[in-house]
Amino acid sequence: MQFTGSCKPSHRPIGVTFQRLSFIKGNISMLSFCRIFKILLILGLCASSRPAWSANIFPLEPPDTSSPRATLSSFIYYTDQLHAAAVSSKEDARLEKEFLQRAARCFDLSQVPSTLKTEIGIESVLMLREILDRAELPKMEDVPDRQEAKQQDIRAWWIPHTEITIGRVTEGPRLGSYLFTPETVKALENFYWEVRDIPYRQDKGGEYTGLYEQYIYSSGWMIPEGLLKKLPEWMRFGLHGQAVWQWFGLILVLGACLFAVLLMGKWHMRDWRKSDAKDSGLLRLVFPCASMLLCLAANYIADTQVNITGDILRYLTVGLGITFALFCAMAIYISGDLVMHGIIRSTNIKEEALDADVIKLVCNLFTFGLVFLLFYKVGSHFGIPVTAIFASAGVAGVAVALAARETLANFFGGISIFMDRPFRAGDYIVLSSGERGEVKAVGMRSTRLLTRDDIMITIPNSVITNGKVINQSLPSPSIRVKITIGVAYGTDIDKVESILLELATHNELAMPAPAPQVRFMALGASSLDFDLFCWVSRPQDRDLLIHQLNRAIYLKFGQEGIEIPFPQMGVHIHEGQQR
Repeated sequence: MQFTGSCKPSHRPIGVTFQRLSFIKGNISMLSFCRIFKILLILGLCASSRPAWSANIFPLEPPDTSSPRATLSSFIYYTDQLHAAAVSSKEDARLEKEFLQRAARCFDLSQVPSTLKTEIGIESVLMLREILDRAELPKMEDVPDRQEAKQQDIRAWWIPHTEITIGRVTEGPRLGSYLFTPETVKALENFYWEVRDIPYRQDKGGEYTGLYEQYIYSSGWMIPEGLLKKLPEWMRFGLHGQAVWQWFGLILVLGACLFAVLLMGKWHMRDWRKSDAKDSGLLRLVFPCASMLLCLAANYIADTQVNITGDILRYLTVGLGITFALFCAMAIYISGDLVMHGIIRSTNIKEEALDADVIKLVCNLFTFGLVFLLFYKVGSHFGIPVTAIFASAGVAGVAVALAARETLANFFGGISIFMDRPFRAGDYIVLSSGERGEVKAVGMRSTRLLTRDDIMITIPNSVITNGKVINQSLPSPSIRVKITIGVAYGTDIDKVESILLELATHNELAMPAPAPQVRFMALGASSLDFDLFCWVSRPQDRDLLIHQLNRAIYLKFGQEGIEIPFPQMGVHIHEGQQR
């Protein structure tokens, strides 16, 4: 909204009166902003909960809003007291804050996002007072009191010749109170600019000056009053609800914060790339935490020092609040990652093990749950319809789940492997499809198997859980080896048995316990069949042991003259009788 002209000068310096009002606004709005994220809550409560010792009213007494007459009278009384305190030579910021808050409680702000209630409440008080100072108010005896409102069941009352409405609240904690309606709150700015050029009523006197424009063009305590007086006239010119110098101040504050965030982000990424992400430790939290503080500082300076007001302040507050939430979510994610790696290290779990994947899954789910809760609360705080958004996201999630059913099958297959524990990383397994090797990693989606040919095979978990798996590492990593050998009929079987036992006993790969055994298994068609049983400590050594024993048996039998027969077939041809 464009407007021109400067405010009407008051009879006391602008810096004294309105820097104090900016301090009151900052004291309230800063607490509201911080309360969103539970940061600096204790300091804020301590600052805002100290009693106003200089006030002559009871600090917990609410304004009387039992009827349209009571609400209008309360508003006029408290804004009269606020104006008197603001132009008084005796500074009493707590007393001004008390009157300002009580006047704001005459408005129904239930449809205003909680993070904006402070700013909108202050501006509504000052704008409505400016309007009423220019309008002819009815006599108080003509305004319905409590008895008339009850007898006539008055639900709404309009100030004569205006659309300013005092209505009865029908729900919420202030049920039954008569307050200036939410529709009136939304329309106050338009009402104000319509009557801005109308002079004040004659009963206000020639020296009377309003507060609103002086308030929106004033600065906080950080900006000296003398500096504003030295600015050229065009810098104090009003443009879209703010003075030109306020626009420059806002751009400077946001630019400085953005530059600081980009500089810290560049340092953060460079430092993270130089060191292992798991070893960076708490240094990874410096960037998001410092950025959160910068968001708070930018909001505080723009709100209470540069004194940005109106819709610009609302957009700024929402934007900085969402940015704050994004950095807060980043800090939560980094904290969850640090906790996750800390648990894995403390329990001496391999990063590629399924246990580590499960710990990562649980920590990530908890982290994302916190982030979800954070954005839900932030969205509700800023008046964003998060319920409808998440409901739409749920419908979209069902569609995504149907499209990614194979991925989900693998995911739940990983859960099944974790629950059943058929194998772990390092086990030697044989699959029903014939693949055989060492399990190198078990993830939530797939399992990696290193074969004897040093080939890495990635197998979806859904395939593994639906097939037969032979774990040669359980219940013990040792595995039995069987070698079948046949000797010719007529061979000394005691000699064969002693040779086989001797070769197995002296082999380094064969375990001494259980001891090797030889069994005479069959009288074959061509040979006497023996089985040599021995144990190897690792499944990986099974083929090597078989190779060494077969080679040693063949050489030893050759030296001892023991024949290893092979199937033979004799064909005899008889000459038949000729006819």
